[in-house]
Amino acid sequence: MTLPAIIGSYKEKAATTQLKKTYSILSQAFNQIVSETGADPRGWGMGDMNDANTHIIMANQFVPYLNIMYNCVGKDQEYTKKHCIANPDYSDPTYRAIVRLIDGTTLSFRNWFATCSGKYGNNKYLQNVCGAITVDINGQKNPNLYGNDMFIFYMTTYGIYPIGTEYETRLTFSDYCDKTKGWGTLYNSFNNGISCTAWVIYNENMEYLKCTGLNWGGKKKCR
Repeated sequence: MTLPAIIGSYKEKAATTQLKKTYSILSQAFNQIVSETGADPRGWGMGDMNDANTHIIMANQFVPYLNIMYNCVGKDQEYTKKHCIANPDYSDPTYRAIVRLIDGTTLSFRNWFATCSGKYGNNKYLQNVCGAITVDINGQKNPNLYGNDMFIFYMTTYGIYPIGTEYETRLTFSDYCDKTKGWGTLYNSFNNGISCTAWVIYNENMEYLKCTGLNWGGKKKCR
């Protein structure tokens, strides 16, 4: 392998490890919340996505179970940009509640449906979607692109679930993790790269950044 390839491979492995670690942290936190409150997200008092306070309620459920460096939940945009996430699309507290963890990862919480009525696929998780948690594995650093350093998980009544599995029918891997469309570009109102999360979690690679033709039923690596 050439030096650039070795460096690229190392970065990919590090990103995969970091994302899987964060997934584990969020899943454990969710399970503890449900166990201690006796309620799934429908009983946490959240509203729909246009209610700014609903994202704060969602985030505050997780906060006690996270190792936080900066808590930007309920703070204004300037504070959030300085301490949690510089990306202006994610620092507006009207639409998200954000924390930055000790390891530098930024978590952005956004609830969509008070009744967890989102239906995006063919299993129990994807039939009961409440909202989403966006993970930026390197915090305030660039490139701030989905599928590269930003990844999204659904929050469902059954737990935390990565976007882009083989059971997804709306934000499919084939449509929204496609290097031919350009990373971060809009496709049918959603950013390309948004559905790469499950691929990294379950296949433990980011081969989609290098080639096309990958799919859940067959090709898992470029070569």
